[in-house]
Formats: sequence, C-alpha cells, structure tokens
Amino acid sequence: MQQLSAFHEIGGRGANLTRPLKSLIMPQLVGFSDAVRRAGAANTILWTSEGWVGENTDVMALSDWMPANVGSKALILGGGGAARASWVALTDCGYEVHVMTRNPDRIWPGPTAHGWDLQRLDNSYAVIVNATPLGQAGEPSWDVLTLPNLSSEPIVVDWVYSPQLTPFLSWGKSQSARAVVDGLSLLVAQARWAWQLWFGQPAPPDVLEEAISWQPLS
Repeated sequence: MQQLSAFHEIGGRGANLTRPLKSLIMPQLVGFSDAVRRAGAANTILWTSEGWVGENTDVMALSDWMPANVGSKALILGGGGAARASWVALTDCGYEVHVMTRNPDRIWPGPTAHGWDLQRLDNSYAVIVNATPLGQAGEPSWDVLTLPNLSSEPIVVDWVYSPQLTPFLSWGKSQSARAVVDGLSLLVAQARWAWQLWFGQPAPPDVLEEAISWQPLS
C-alpha cells in the first residue's frame, strides 16, 4: 500500500498489473467491478476520490472478440488467471463453459471441469481458448500431432502473444476455424480499455498497434 500511495503522490492515476499482483492487490482496493470479483483478479487499477479501484480488462478484451452465443459450449484449456478471466467473459456472452486442466479439483465454482484430455477438443465446442503458456516463446510447445481434427469450424483463441501466430492458432487455421484470435490482439484490446478507464476517452488511433507492431492475423 505504501508504494500505491507514493505512486498517487507523484501524479499516478492508474496502472496495469501482472501476476501475482493482480490477485495480491485486491485487499488494497476500495472497490472493484463484478468482473474482478468473479475473476479473482484486477489487472487494471484507477485512482478515484475514494481511493484505488480495480477492473479486469482481460475480461473486457475477450468479450470484445466474442459473439453472443447463448447455449453454445466453449472450452478453456488451463486453470490459471487467464482461464478464469476467460470464463467470466464467455459466461457473460452466453456460453456454457467447460475447463480442461491437469488439476480439475482445484477449479473455481462455476464451469464444468475436466481432466487434461486433448480428445475433448471435439466438434461440440463453438469456442476453444488456450489459457496456458504452451507455445509461448521459451515455454514448452504443443505437439500439434496430438490435436484432433475438427469439422465444426470453432473460434480458436490463444492468450499467448509471442509469437503472434502460435502453434495452437496454426492448428486452428488448419481446422478451418471461423476465426483465430491471437494474444497480441487481446493485449491491444485490454490496453484500449485501460486507456478509456484512466483518461475517460478512447485511446489515440493506431498508437497502441504501432507500439507493438501489431497487425491482425490474415
């Protein structure tokens, strides 16, 4: 809390946080959104007259990319913070959410939890989200030969942003995915939301994209 006070004293009005601070910050906040409560994390903080408040722009970013689809099923791979934010976003868009993880007994209440079994990536899911670090530069990658063939043309999402076209998204393209959503696109979307929260106006056009040399995947 001392650091937050010092930050405010020098004119700080907001900040983005990464793990583990997204969860550790919550007891220091005077308030936070319902999305933060359900995700168990605040990745964006904003100074108000009452003190620091929290928001989860990861939830907002994924919601930007998801069409409403009441009753359709979505599968999230992973059980960490990105998975929980994905669950909030997909649930709010109307999806029946399933989570696949190596520790299904540790999943928060809400989604249907499954053990790690890649054959669950089947045609029943309208959206499949990778919320693990698999495929990130410097992390273990997917063995794409173990990923099944699909005929349902799902939306395939990967929170990994380096490389932009991950092995998982390449698999999605090979399955004729209706859309692939990469981690850089999600990063830009959450940054736009953070800017809006901090300054009360849209982020300057193209500035965020240029800062990270972002272009949409073709």
